[in-house]
Amino acid sequence: MENENKKSMPLGILLGYAGALLAYLIGSGTASGQEAMQYFSSWGSVSSTLLVMATNFTVMFCCFKAYTYAGLHGATDLQTACEFYCGKTIGKIFTVLAWIFNACCYFFMISGFGNTLNQQFGLAPWIGYAAAVILSVGTAIMGLQGIVDVIGKIGPVVVSFLFLLGVIAAFKFFPHISEGAQLIQSGEVTVLKAGANPLLAGLSFGGCSILLVAAYMGKIGKDLSVYKKKYTTIICLIGAISITVTVGILGLCHLGNISKSVQADIPNLLIANEVFGAASGVFGIVFAIIILASIYSTFCPILWTTVSTFIKDDKSMHYKIVCIVVGIFVFIVDMFIPYATLVNIIMTYCGYTGSVVFVVLTVRWLMSLAAERKGSPANE
Repeated sequence: MENENKKSMPLGILLGYAGALLAYLIGSGTASGQEAMQYFSSWGSVSSTLLVMATNFTVMFCCFKAYTYAGLHGATDLQTACEFYCGKTIGKIFTVLAWIFNACCYFFMISGFGNTLNQQFGLAPWIGYAAAVILSVGTAIMGLQGIVDVIGKIGPVVVSFLFLLGVIAAFKFFPHISEGAQLIQSGEVTVLKAGANPLLAGLSFGGCSILLVAAYMGKIGKDLSVYKKKYTTIICLIGAISITVTVGILGLCHLGNISKSVQADIPNLLIANEVFGAASGVFGIVFAIIILASIYSTFCPILWTTVSTFIKDDKSMHYKIVCIVVGIFVFIVDMFIPYATLVNIIMTYCGYTGSVVFVVLTVRWLMSLAAERKGSPANE
């Protein structure tokens, strides 16, 4: 399969796949601002934020490439991708870790949806939880292709809006970064930290992302095998750069507004309302809708991944019933655990397991590439 014999990819197809990837990655933690706060702002310095960003990009890009390479060689779901690189035993362990993270993420995605509605519109959280469950279950029962068709159009819009918010907010909050850093370093303001230090925070943040999209990236590797290799690389770069830069900028904005941002469940919504001033009544509502759309675009494929790991036929009645049962269970649990706590616990510790997956898969991917260039089987 020489690269020069491959087809060129139409821009629409490339953007569609990249958009769906962004939709997978932008969930409630990213859109709400909790990830920006806990992974970036919490360290109280610009240099620490840059370290988190560099580490996160490395983890995401390398693993995205590893997954697409596995997909190119027939590993089109989470389990087969892990087994392709690590063998059956370790592969199954990694599969379980990724499944646990996907399942746990569904809890705080539903919670984030409800808390966004509560903060912007004053609705009781349980109403938002119920609406989120109904939406996620209703979409997930359409199967994977139906999900991709829906969310592929949402991802680019959400990322673009968050990026523009960060750039606009930077003019207001970047001048106050040193003040925010002093508040954190003095202990006057305490922010939940995701990780023991900035390096581990970057590994954890990236580790969460790679566990979330394993199955989808493998599918990209297979689906795009008829096109030149550079296109999958471009998609991987779009995903890794967009998330890293957008969340990093927002993290610095929150650092410059830390005394207020730390008090909000949805800190991105807070700075949007502050930035837009007199127009916040309109733009705040628009941004709240953007956040809800981003959460929706992520909890649907998460629910699909969680259930389809055990029930391969996503058109079957069994699959649909299990989706409903899972939704009800998560609704009950979210009634008793705060949103920020869910994000902190789930993403920090699941992210650490993801960083282990990153190290192993990246090494095995590089070994496979080297073996392929020498003419050996790719998975030896």
